[in-house]
Amino acid sequence: MVDHVVGAECATVIGNDVVIKGEITVEKGLRVDGQIDGAVTTKGKVHVGKSGQLNAEVNGGAVLVEGRVKGNITATDRVTLEATGNVSGDLTAIKLVVIEGATFVGKVNVGPDAIKGVTPHAREGLPAAVASRMAIPVLAGNGRH
Repeated sequence: MVDHVVGAECATVIGNDVVIKGEITVEKGLRVDGQIDGAVTTKGKVHVGKSGQLNAEVNGGAVLVEGRVKGNITATDRVTLEATGNVSGDLTAIKLVVIEGATFVGKVNVGPDAIKGVTPHAREGLPAAVASRMAIPVLAGNGRH
């Protein structure tokens, strides 16, 4: 059970006894204390709690990791890896905060121009896999459209 009040930035909460297999898309943000296998997409914040486990492609405005993420993370703003956070996958964001004790294995692309090379749909919070199922062409990009 979540031990504190969840603010408006994480309007949806996946409890620690929940396992989801598939794609999750939310508008206002998501806190995960359970497990998701698939993809997570939001324009808001993705907060992976200490008991949270994502085996997923993560696309969000901001991403805070206190638990485990196995998969690539793309944030249109900031990624924060807390001391208890464990990430295995590539990370793309404008800002990166790593607290001492966090574990990260993967490639990092951080800075004001970092998300320019990401497909337009990923920048809008839509993974390429979802865009392809929706018959939306995904452009391999250099950021110039």
